[in-house]
Amino acid sequence: MLTKLKRLFSSGEPRPIRRHKRQVSRARPLEEARSEDIDSFIEAVYQADAKGRSPWVLRDKSVLDTLRRALEFTVHRGLWLQREEGQVQHWQGKLLSLRHGEGPPLGMVLACRPDDEAAWQLRFFYISQEWKGSGHGTRLLMAVRRSLSGVPLQTRLPMVCHSAIDSLEAAGFTRQYVDAFEVASYEAPAKWDE
Repeated sequence: MLTKLKRLFSSGEPRPIRRHKRQVSRARPLEEARSEDIDSFIEAVYQADAKGRSPWVLRDKSVLDTLRRALEFTVHRGLWLQREEGQVQHWQGKLLSLRHGEGPPLGMVLACRPDDEAAWQLRFFYISQEWKGSGHGTRLLMAVRRSLSGVPLQTRLPMVCHSAIDSLEAAGFTRQYVDAFEVASYEAPAKWDE
């Protein structure tokens, strides 16, 4: 018996190592946000605003109410209300969430654009505090690129947002320029779902 085992395991030539094909796990696509997700988004905006990193300055309740109504309009109608030259424009808008199962969002992103020919602008994105530092920022941005496939993406954010910038660069965004206020513009080329 021992000699049979010996022969079986030592045939003189090294056996080729079998490699299992790695299953490339594709992250779940982003989901359309639900009405109840808006509170999480606004809480993230509050936290960013407290550090001077939000695109909205939440000075008073009227600004907060306006933001909430605009987000609700985006969730229910797919339109983002954008102030431009003293008027309110109706841009295409998406509030998307990254989540595991039915739990609360791990992160969210607000994307908008004036028309079908324009690049999507990522107005604000975040990862929940408890999930920061675990690669979910990059995962969120890669999922955004897949969800909004076929169109370039643009975003602007302060240079002090180091982890957000790391996530952007890991997701294939490149820095275009930095303005006098230390706000960097990033762009990702169109990506098609593979």
